[in-house]
Amino acid sequence: MTRACPGPDAPGKPRLKAPPGTVDTHMHVFGPYDKFPLAEGRGYTCPPATVAAYDKLKASVGIDACVIVHGSANGRSLDCTTDALKQWGDKARGVAVLPPDVTDAELRRLHDVGYRATRLTNALKGGVPLDHLETMAAKVKPLGWHIQVYTAGADEMAAIAPRLAKLPVDVVIDHMGNVRAPHGADHPGFRALLDLVRGGRCWVKLSAAYRLTPKPAPWSDVTPLAKALIALRPDRMLWASDWPHVMAWDFPMPDDAAILDWALEWGVGEKGIRQILVDNPRRLFWSN
Repeated sequence: MTRACPGPDAPGKPRLKAPPGTVDTHMHVFGPYDKFPLAEGRGYTCPPATVAAYDKLKASVGIDACVIVHGSANGRSLDCTTDALKQWGDKARGVAVLPPDVTDAELRRLHDVGYRATRLTNALKGGVPLDHLETMAAKVKPLGWHIQVYTAGADEMAAIAPRLAKLPVDVVIDHMGNVRAPHGADHPGFRALLDLVRGGRCWVKLSAAYRLTPKPAPWSDVTPLAKALIALRPDRMLWASDWPHVMAWDFPMPDDAAILDWALEWGVGEKGIRQILVDNPRRLFWSN
């Protein structure tokens, strides 16, 4: 039996007025379960998080478009994510979980639906392991896709960085490399992340701060890590909600308004917020 996790709370009212065109670069869709059942052998069981539910969140906090990251609880079947992409049309892009033997024809079909990346991880049941990084990068390069990586923590971030730096495609790092605030900016994993960003082919999601610290919003001990990344390459930073916040077992369910408001803590001003919430994701996900 898999462990049940709670669903998201209704958001409060954000202090930040999201700039027009704001993109949430990391969210998931689950269900409805009579149509898209969760996979056997998954690592968690969450309440449905449907297109209609996310539309309410978008309206509440001012999100214009989104990137659907195929959730591991959905397994290898992309049906749920693909259905959401078709419903949202050009207001959404997708990140697929794909077997290493995926064909070129299938990749082209997925591109036409709206997928623009594939995700690899050792940290989630149902994920494609990082062993296949080079194989998957070679497969998606002709389409202009990127590789998305979710590391198991700061140590794995340090270990995998040399391989990521050699890939022939851009790399997007989920949730700031999963480097927890107590590790600090001097941890080898965070230094490796900075080096990847400095190289110019790496993008970082400033997201899931609530997973990286035991402190409540505004997650003040995570903010210095975000600021260090922004200072290095503001043109490679992305914002994301991580809705519906699955596996919320060891931290309080975050308020999505507070997740948007975390951008105010970065000290980048209106122009910087627009760059990270609008311009960067549009360039990465909508340019091909």
